[in-house]
Amino acid sequence: MDSTKSIRIKDQIREVILTDFAGIMKTPGSTIGKFILIAVGIEFLGACLDRQHIKATARSEKRFNSAIVKLFPKKYHHFVKKESVPNLYFDFRCPIIHHFKHGQSLFLCSAEDALDGKEKHLSYHPDGSLILVVEEFYRDLVSAGLELIDAP
Repeated sequence: MDSTKSIRIKDQIREVILTDFAGIMKTPGSTIGKFILIAVGIEFLGACLDRQHIKATARSEKRFNSAIVKLFPKKYHHFVKKESVPNLYFDFRCPIIHHFKHGQSLFLCSAEDALDGKEKHLSYHPDGSLILVVEEFYRDLVSAGLELIDAP
């Protein structure tokens, strides 16, 4: 990647994911909207890693999964394998972006809404679904963005 392109991408990450998204994440409510932004942010980071042009088509799954594996903590990696249930691409990214809802194998919530405060991000809900806590997921997105910014 040429240095000018790299600077533009790093500036976009700072402006959008670290600044604009942060303002939205601080506002009460809109949990689904916040998860939509996280899904889009993950895919954008994956596009930044991709050697194909950013406008290349039919790359969503590859880019989303690549960002999870290369930039997110190891605790996420299992959930992008094809056989994983839930699968973050098929059960989170696709339905949250296209239908504003999530797959049945996921339990999306804010930290405030977590049942009895005992449910933890990436743990399992009593009904068997994987819990995604928006504030924790966003913190990991920020860390992933910072890692990409700090990369040479």
